[in-house]
Amino acid sequence: MHRHQTGYIWRKGRSWYGRWWDDVLREGQVVRTQRSKMLAEYCDRFRTESDVRPLLEEILRPLNEGRSDARGTMPIAEYVEKHYLPNARVNLKPSTYYGYSHIFRHYLAPRIPQKMVLRDFRTMHATNILEMISRQTGIRRKHLQHIKAFLSAMFRRAISQGVIDGPNPIREAEIPKAAGGIRETHAASLEQVLAMLNLKTLSLTAKTAIALIYFCGLRPGEGLGANWEDYDGKQLCVRRSIWRGHVTTPKTENSIKPIPVIEPLRTILEECRAANGNPTAGPILRGQISGKPISLDNLAYREVRPVLKAAGIPWFGWYALRRGIASALDEITKRPNAASILLRHTNLSVTLEHYIKPNEQEMLDAMTLLERLCGTSTAERLQ
Repeated sequence: MHRHQTGYIWRKGRSWYGRWWDDVLREGQVVRTQRSKMLAEYCDRFRTESDVRPLLEEILRPLNEGRSDARGTMPIAEYVEKHYLPNARVNLKPSTYYGYSHIFRHYLAPRIPQKMVLRDFRTMHATNILEMISRQTGIRRKHLQHIKAFLSAMFRRAISQGVIDGPNPIREAEIPKAAGGIRETHAASLEQVLAMLNLKTLSLTAKTAIALIYFCGLRPGEGLGANWEDYDGKQLCVRRSIWRGHVTTPKTENSIKPIPVIEPLRTILEECRAANGNPTAGPILRGQISGKPISLDNLAYREVRPVLKAAGIPWFGWYALRRGIASALDEITKRPNAASILLRHTNLSVTLEHYIKPNEQEMLDAMTLLERLCGTSTAERLQ
């Protein structure tokens, strides 16, 4: 245990500096060395050494109280590359790990100062970096929220390991208000989906994929992970998800649930099973030759988009089908609970904010009715 230290303060030009002893991690070894830092600018607030002393004491407090770990002097980039991302690769879903790796290498690594260590990172640094990313790349608020979430998770891991002492410096970081809002998303209507399923030019595989994801409210990966043994003729049990060939559990524990299968999905599944030789196991959305799960991206690019474009039916991607069934159920029941349960969301607010799309025709009909009522009221007053 090192003895209590008070450090050394000196003034050079218009700046105050502090120096102290610290345990620093270098090439895997803990080395006792001196560190220094500019504490403040010389001004009316900081005219004497005693004015500056509290600033140095704040730095020395965790050292003197034994709450400082030498690993906290590790550069942030080194910690992410050597510790956080390898742990994420083992413990997180492949899609999450891929997203985190992309965020760090594409957005953060070029902008976090190379010598910035974990212990010295503050909320203002996070805010400045988020503003820099927004200014230089023009990415929207939602993407910036993902970057902030990555930073928060990384520092939360460091705090939980005792590498640094809390609180999490990312918690109060601000995303620039000038960042663009969330891009408008679309929901496929029931009429559009039925029109797709009635197209003779669309293959049975494409129809099965569309119907499966729409009527069961599945995420695309869950659609690929649906197997024949999960289907008993009345309901489909969601048990797995597939992302770029990686088979994992669904996104959340709440997502592992049975879903009722209704017409016309039931008939399409029967046709699909018969066309594939009446299998009792294996992927529903399988390749004709390989028998392995297909690629939804390839299916959309090579077949769905061209066929729908020729038929004049809009295509907004596979997630538009999931949003579509949520919007349809909300419109039918006038209650969002049914959509939330089908989509297997843990929180109803997620369904309301991201999946249920407002029906503008309802608003127009209501305004027309209001106009009639106003006209009736006006006529009564004039009589």
